[in-house]
Amino acid sequence: MTTGALYDAVIVGAGVSGLCLARALLEAGEGWSILLVDGAQDDDALRTLSFWTSAPGPLDALVRHRWTRLVIAEASGGARSVTLDSHRYQTLFFADLQRTVKDSLRADPRHRIIDGRATELVTVGDRVRVTVGDEVLQARWAFDSRFRRGTFEVPEGGAQLLWQRFHGLVVCCETDVFDPSSAVFLDFRGDLPAGTAFAYLLPFSPREALAELVSLEPIDAERALRAYLAKVHGVAALEVLDREAGSSPMTEQYFEPFEGDRIRRIGIPAGMLKPSTGYALTRILDDSAAIVRSLRERGHPMVAPPRRRLYRFLDGVFLTLWARWPATMPGVFSAMFTRVSADRVLRFLDERASPWDLLGLIARLPLWPFLRALLSWLARRLRRVAAKPEPAYNDTTMKRTDSHPPADRSP
Repeated sequence: MTTGALYDAVIVGAGVSGLCLARALLEAGEGWSILLVDGAQDDDALRTLSFWTSAPGPLDALVRHRWTRLVIAEASGGARSVTLDSHRYQTLFFADLQRTVKDSLRADPRHRIIDGRATELVTVGDRVRVTVGDEVLQARWAFDSRFRRGTFEVPEGGAQLLWQRFHGLVVCCETDVFDPSSAVFLDFRGDLPAGTAFAYLLPFSPREALAELVSLEPIDAERALRAYLAKVHGVAALEVLDREAGSSPMTEQYFEPFEGDRIRRIGIPAGMLKPSTGYALTRILDDSAAIVRSLRERGHPMVAPPRRRLYRFLDGVFLTLWARWPATMPGVFSAMFTRVSADRVLRFLDERASPWDLLGLIARLPLWPFLRALLSWLARRLRRVAAKPEPAYNDTTMKRTDSHPPADRSP
């Protein structure tokens, strides 16, 4: 093996979180050297990144499309269009983010991109050693974004865990059928499984759009999407320009952000995915900014993400409702956007709500479904507490002696 140079930061994984952190480190202008380990090498793969925001952001130059009106539709056929006040909903393509960040790294000889998978990432003294193929390199700090599915296996009675599967088609039609001014945000129409699947539609032009199917259960997604487009939007003939697919965990379990003194997890392994919505980009950008700020002000990046215990609790109740009584979800989502202003709902979903926003939304949601979900959530947690062994403590330090904390912690 050959030993390579010393870098200020090694980022393992060139996904959304790895690229956003690399971009933030570059934009900081501190001259930090960056090693990016890219195990996927998926530059041409379609991945759309959609999010809402009420303020200018660091990725604004990459945004392809924006909307200020959202459509929410129930399975019964009723659809409501809501106009956003301070927010906008927008989409960018992962390939644009990837190309921009990688071009910036390649333009400076202090940085390096390695195509390959890290087989070892370990702290040795005041350095982190990373092994990629036959090379062993070093860094002062490491950021690990690797997604390990086994991480999300929660114990019986612990946090709720649902898997959100998404399948998207970029389609082009022969005639004008789409309204580019409105994004279909939540649509339960089109003979989709009741409550466990919904569609959304992001029109890029009157003839081109991204149609996405989100489901909690396996489904013939392309067939369902074609049927949805035909029945709901009257699309008689279409051409598929591109496809995307993936899955993500929806769970309120706690994620430990640190792998020792010099390795910081980022992205999904650090809990950046919003449990009840599956959105992550704005949280990833906030986390990247916090890491850079800590490096600049404290000389280290080992800052923990906000715990937000109240939102973890609310997410747990929400996911319990979705898991046990999915047929209620179309009505719940409809009530959220019809009884409360859309901007207030988006602030709540983004965990930026004021106490007044929070109280106003809770007061207007249907009581019985959430009360039933709350009782189910409490029963589940009590079973977990009853079955959980007491942690071992050292009598002299009064600190836990188990080095690996449980995946799920009480809020």
